[in-house]
Amino acid sequence: HSMGLYECVMTTRNTTPFHVLHGLMKEVSLKVVEGGGIVRSIQNHGIRDLPHRFRARFPDKEGNRYFEKGRFVSVFYDSNPKTMRQVESILQINNDVLRNTHLKARNKLWFINIAREDRNPYIQRILEQEQQQQQQQQQQ
Repeated sequence: HSMGLYECVMTTRNTTPFHVLHGLMKEVSLKVVEGGGIVRSIQNHGIRDLPHRFRARFPDKEGNRYFEKGRFVSVFYDSNPKTMRQVESILQINNDVLRNTHLKARNKLWFINIAREDRNPYIQRILEQEQQQQQQQQQQ
């Protein structure tokens, strides 16, 4: 299998404790490494307002099910497509992850060092997709 550079952008509940997020990142990293891949960078973009209310599958300990804010995290890694799908399924079954999107990075070095979201075309693309979805829902 050929290796690709992926960026996984996930939105987690803003209420998730740091040690829980740390555990999730370790689990994802371990899966990548076990699959022969390399984790290049993990970036915590912090808590920000969501483009619309996100609904979690299950309420958190305080009973919150709808989230106006979320923590955005990017994981850049090289792996084969099979490992990428395994990472996706880890994130899909995790109740703290509200959304996750995998993008194939175009150039191995371009975006690794861009921590600023306003200059990161991937984060911009996800925010645009969310905006479009929101507009389509409003039109229906």
